[in-house]
Amino acid sequence: MELLSLGAEAVLYREGNRVIKIRIRKGYRHPLLDQRLRLIRTRREAKLLQRAREVVQVPRVLAVDEENFRIEMEYIEGIKLRDYLLTTHDPTPMERVGHMVAALHAYNIVHGDLTTSNFIISGDDIYVLDFGLGEVTTSIESKAVDIVCFKKSYFATHPDLPEGWEKFLESYRWRGAGKVLERAEEVERRARYL
Repeated sequence: MELLSLGAEAVLYREGNRVIKIRIRKGYRHPLLDQRLRLIRTRREAKLLQRAREVVQVPRVLAVDEENFRIEMEYIEGIKLRDYLLTTHDPTPMERVGHMVAALHAYNIVHGDLTTSNFIISGDDIYVLDFGLGEVTTSIESKAVDIVCFKKSYFATHPDLPEGWEKFLESYRWRGAGKVLERAEEVERRARYL
């Protein structure tokens, strides 16, 4: 198995055309709490991937091993949106990303970790990855926080490409978009005073 990444919550391996995500043990947590959290998060992520697949492109879930806190997904060949934007300075894909995030939010899915590293451009397709911090919710606040966090990570990584964020905002259109974007402005104002 080839190590793809080592994150705070999980390790990702590639084995052929599969990605294996294993949630790692946290030594600072009580063992029973740690097992419970890893089980809940593994189940939730697998379900979110399957639900999200109804409205956007995500890797297919091939197997879930709850006992070992493991999800097997299809491997998506392509380039991270982050790397594409950094090398080409072409903001065009951000329009499609706006449509995708709008579709998720309209379907009451909050990603929880929107960054340009969690989108893969594969040919003419764009896939959303890593729903490990996601949830199903109707909360306007949660959707607004999703937007604010994405904006912060976007400008931290792509400060010289503001037109990409404009394309995102222009294409983030769905029935509840106005309320979410209005709340996102409130969230940003509150954060300034913390």
